[in-house]
Amino acid sequence: MNNLSFNNDTNTDTPFPMVVATSIADSARIVCLTRSVPDLTKNDPEAAAALARMKNAEKGSVNAKKYLIQSRPHAELQKLSRCMYRWHVENTLPWGDLGARLVPNVFLLTYMRQMGIFMNEFEKLKEAFLDDYPRAAAEAQLNLTGLGDMFDESLYPNVYELDRRTGVRIEYEPIADPKHFLVQVGDQAAQQMREQYEEVLKKRMESAYVDVFKRLREPLANMSQMLNYSGKEKPTGFRDTLVENVTKVVELMRVCNVTGDPDMRRITNELRTALNGVTPDTLRNNESQRLNTKDKLDKIISTLPEMPSFDF
Repeated sequence: MNNLSFNNDTNTDTPFPMVVATSIADSARIVCLTRSVPDLTKNDPEAAAALARMKNAEKGSVNAKKYLIQSRPHAELQKLSRCMYRWHVENTLPWGDLGARLVPNVFLLTYMRQMGIFMNEFEKLKEAFLDDYPRAAAEAQLNLTGLGDMFDESLYPNVYELDRRTGVRIEYEPIADPKHFLVQVGDQAAQQMREQYEEVLKKRMESAYVDVFKRLREPLANMSQMLNYSGKEKPTGFRDTLVENVTKVVELMRVCNVTGDPDMRRITNELRTALNGVTPDTLRNNESQRLNTKDKLDKIISTLPEMPSFDF
């Protein structure tokens, strides 16, 4: 069995076309992003209990969290870490259930370039944070940040521990080709293992495509709704990001269609045609274009594949 496929006959309920395992292995890479920035906050049960007593509340009904330091570099490092993760997720596809993501080869250089920018900025902010940490910890001890009796010196790690606990790592892995996944020994066990791997590969690719169509459906439906007014009706007041929210997913669909999915290719082309030359300002000021665009979007929405659920 060299290829792994499933039928896309229009008379069946199958939402996707042939998925060829070897083409996936040749067309994409697996990427794993690991990042860590200690939040330097701690729950304080004593403070929570005191607040509950003061408010005549039940014990355990209130939580109290204290911030160990006030440090701008630390806050900026946390913000960058979140931004890095969001960009990573928005520009990749899910691959399995352990956090791995799929990056198409055609997008790999762009992905590596952007993540390199993130990592360089991360290292600069990490250095600034570690330099600022002794000052911030000393201020907390001197009660300049308002911790008062909640200050606990044992909660503060030293700079060397923070250095070890703060970092970011990106690992790239090829997708194993089922034809070379096992040494061709010809026994029944090897054949079963190969077939099981091919089935996992197929399901993961199906799940990745499901994720893309899920990402598209919400902003597309929202755009249609926001364009639904005419004449003297009150404008919906949509934001400038209305078009961009859709075009970002359309671009992801274009580069992530590693198996040549005809549904994804068709919808991508239809949306690129429908949104060609369309801007938020023209949609606000040109009723004909607004209603025409909505009509095109509604037709595309009606042809979106139904999203199955997968049991892994």
